Amino acid sequence: MTTTAFALTVAAAALFPTDTRLIAPHLHHSSPSLTTNQFGPRSRTCILRQSDDSNLETSQVVLGAGNAQRAPVLARCVRFAASTSQRARVSLALPGGLEGPQRAALGSLLRRAGFHTEPRHVEELSAGFCNWVYLCEVDDASELQNQTGESFEVVSDPADSSEISAIISDDANATTLSTSSDELDTQSDSSDAAPAQPMGPGRRVAYVVAKIFSPLAKLRLTPAMRGAADALAAAHGLGPRVMYKNDEGMITDFVRGRTLTETDIHDKKAHKGVLKALAPKLAALHSVPLPSQEPPVLWHFMEEMLLQIKKGEAALPEGITPEQVSAEVARMRRRFDELQMPVVNGHGDLKPSNVMQREVCGGLVPDVAADADDVTFIDFELSGPHYRGYDLYKLFRTTPGKLSRRNMRSFLHEYLKPFRDGRPRGLNFLSARALLVAELNEIEAETLAFEPLTWLEAAVFFFFAMATYPAKAHEWQPLALDRWRCYLDSSEIVQPNGTATTALLAARAAKEAKPAQKRGRGQKYFNAVPAV
Repeated sequence: MTTTAFALTVAAAALFPTDTRLIAPHLHHSSPSLTTNQFGPRSRTCILRQSDDSNLETSQVVLGAGNAQRAPVLARCVRFAASTSQRARVSLALPGGLEGPQRAALGSLLRRAGFHTEPRHVEELSAGFCNWVYLCEVDDASELQNQTGESFEVVSDPADSSEISAIISDDANATTLSTSSDELDTQSDSSDAAPAQPMGPGRRVAYVVAKIFSPLAKLRLTPAMRGAADALAAAHGLGPRVMYKNDEGMITDFVRGRTLTETDIHDKKAHKGVLKALAPKLAALHSVPLPSQEPPVLWHFMEEMLLQIKKGEAALPEGITPEQVSAEVARMRRRFDELQMPVVNGHGDLKPSNVMQREVCGGLVPDVAADADDVTFIDFELSGPHYRGYDLYKLFRTTPGKLSRRNMRSFLHEYLKPFRDGRPRGLNFLSARALLVAELNEIEAETLAFEPLTWLEAAVFFFFAMATYPAKAHEWQPLALDRWRCYLDSSEIVQPNGTATTALLAARAAKEAKPAQKRGRGQKYFNAVPAV
């Protein structure tokens, strides 16, 4: 099936809901398979199994349904579906589809989360480099609870992490179990176990995401960090519900929707749709109170990566040394300390692909109206105390020269709204407007100043990958060199006389010159948690 035919099928399914039955909804990392004769959440972008002729019949049914008046919208959906579709991945139906270590670890995590039957279907979302991530179709735990009377409400259980740690060795390429399966759990995990019972007409399925932390992830994150930020975000309604977590992995709800792309952020009409919906959501994330006044966790991550880079110096590109990279990290830290940038509860890796938009056609067309409930964040692995501007710029970062300043400024205007309580009291209309413009100018200058730091972090990460996996260094080198070049080209803008520094200091001075906003009860500018 061609990409266009696939996009047309999916877009039509989104616009014209029918009784078509889907097994796996769209993932936030990859695209699942679509089959008939099983109920499941509606899909947005999915890959059809080309070996299954019934799918062609399904597509004909979908295309033949609905309202012809919506054809213009369908055409727009097709355009964006085609541009964002991803390559097919092989379905990993258990048992036997996964390699031994990952299969055993996945089964253990699911059992700990309360899913005591074998998954009916598994899709690989990512594998090995950052983490192993799988979408699992399982029997609904709430349904099982109703049948057995057993409660599966488990959120965090660090004591059980040794089980999974024993399964996945510190070698990222491990393909054998470190312990036998019958030693891992009282319930047999071997391939000789009885197969899962067929799903009866009264049985329900659930879709969950299982993440197993890779050795690379563990080098950057302490055990206490793993999954903690995901749970915090979920508690505030800003990310998927965390059903279970420990030091080695986690199980979360599956978010039905699609990940954003740079097109969604920089499209000419994006500021009217998804960006407008995303802004108050990010304001809410940045308003979650920090447990303590700590330095931005970004520096901790980079220091941990630098240690590994020094160990694998031989894998670095010619002409680049660990000392040179370390010196640039230290230089940037001094500059941003001097600039006294605001620190908030940040995402830490707020690229568009870590933002999801729910619902049907709205997720495919950037300018379709949306609200804050339609968007959510995923992958909080690097979350914690972060520079506010780092998150903001990371969302908009793109190929140099392609950034949409119009969209950025519109987004920042919406981002600031939750922190304001109407017109500043005691000011007339013109004075209030001047103050709001000054605040917008300041946060825009602050955001733009973070361009070099986002490139530096990316370069350090790819140097880190090269040093950690020298056998694959040739794969990461082009990315590392590109990010390093972008960093060097932009690094001077935050020096004392740099353009970003000059613009930021001027914007701060202009805001201070405006009439001070009156705040009740001594409330500081970024203390209130905005309503979303």
